[in-house]
Amino acid sequence: MTWLENIDADKETSLLLRSIFQHLTDAILVLDQDGFVITANPAAEQLTEWSSQEMAGKIHFCQICRGVATCTAEATCMDCFTKKMMAPSFEMKVLTKSGKEFPVAASSTQLPHRSSTALVVVLRDMSEQQKAERERNLLLMTNYVIQAQEEERKRISRELHDGVGQALYSILVGLNVINQVKMDEQMSNHLATVQQMTARALEEVKSLAVELRPSALDDLGLVPAIRSYMKRFEQIFGIEVELDSKGTRRRYAPVVETTLYRICQEAMTNAAKYADTDKLTVSIHDSGDKIAMCVADQGKGFRLDQVEASGTGLGLYGMQERASLLGGQLTITSELEKGTMILVSIPLDEKGEPIHVDPRTNR
Repeated sequence: MTWLENIDADKETSLLLRSIFQHLTDAILVLDQDGFVITANPAAEQLTEWSSQEMAGKIHFCQICRGVATCTAEATCMDCFTKKMMAPSFEMKVLTKSGKEFPVAASSTQLPHRSSTALVVVLRDMSEQQKAERERNLLLMTNYVIQAQEEERKRISRELHDGVGQALYSILVGLNVINQVKMDEQMSNHLATVQQMTARALEEVKSLAVELRPSALDDLGLVPAIRSYMKRFEQIFGIEVELDSKGTRRRYAPVVETTLYRICQEAMTNAAKYADTDKLTVSIHDSGDKIAMCVADQGKGFRLDQVEASGTGLGLYGMQERASLLGGQLTITSELEKGTMILVSIPLDEKGEPIHVDPRTNR
């Protein structure tokens, strides 16, 4: 006769309680006054890996318990929750038959049983919940790091443009003024060389400032910023880039525009380095509920599994990480000698904000 069959209740209520005991997804262990298991429901059998028959009268709860979260020393076991009439909510670790340890949320209460009392302990596996929480916190932290990087890029870009860039421009103007003064040929040639060096330095500073954070992205938005980047890209690499933009023309949340711009930048740079192609196509489509961007080439392609195995795909991983932070998806398709296509899509609301993301990540 099981413990539940001894419950003093009418038949219908007894059947209901037995059904609850058998089908509840939380693990239930019933302990006698000495701490030995009297019985356990199927969820407890699955949790501990012991059958109810193996536990009944043979397994002491201390063999399963690996400490309550508040425990700081073995001495605290003297104040064990099993000695209390009721412990509404606490965390603890359990040890399974196979030796695996994992956290559970627990509660307990004492009930009359025959001439004594029984302790009912309810356990809920928290390992998956804690894993999900860790992953969520990791996503939040990663997003904060990316945002901090973008803010620092913006600051350095502004300093380069307004500080170093303006100083170099002033030097260049001063050199042009000096160049109006009559001087011998050697001095004139030397001055011309300094002017050329200063002009080159000014262009490099401007280019670096734009690479760090294009002002067009903040002032004009995603499509103009990508169009501006394409012009510089064509000049540097000699690769023709075609832009196809369809759908609603609007501004998006800064985090969305930055994410898509950085993915486009990374995809185009990778194509220039490895694809051996003379043409790229960038397509942007805003369908209202999401924005999709595709960067494609007809170059030599690659095998994604080989890139991942060699550990050289950090740029690809970075693109996927950026997309996933906004609840988006990034798909990489590549075939040898036929080219590569990188497609990213991010679900949006009517205001251009990402909808599948924690609000705290979109500041």
